Amino acid sequence: MAEKNILCHFNRAPFGTIFNTEGFRAAVGCAAGIDEHKATLLFQGDGVYYALKDVDRTENRGYMGTLKDLECDNYFVVSEDLDARGIGSDEIADDMKVISRDESVKLYGEADVIMDW
Repeated sequence: MAEKNILCHFNRAPFGTIFNTEGFRAAVGCAAGIDEHKATLLFQGDGVYYALKDVDRTENRGYMGTLKDLECDNYFVVSEDLDARGIGSDEIADDMKVISRDESVKLYGEADVIMDW
């Protein structure tokens, strides 16, 4: 099977649910599986809160390390969603790349599979 571009879309706040952890686990499964697909993680809506410098990432640290080893540590956060929540780009973690909504639409267009978390 040919490599696929997997877009993991995080639109929910990272607290109070297991959606983020399950999303990271699924991304690792896609990237590390027999087909070794390319996983990209996009944070928008309330999902942008995961991009904050001080957010607790303890549960996902291992998954993030594995994604880095697999060269799938592509984390994007939508600037318009940050603006809507009063979050400045200086509050965003260094491993996150801030992109415009138009750029995020391109990620959707390039994706073979979209997973919503």
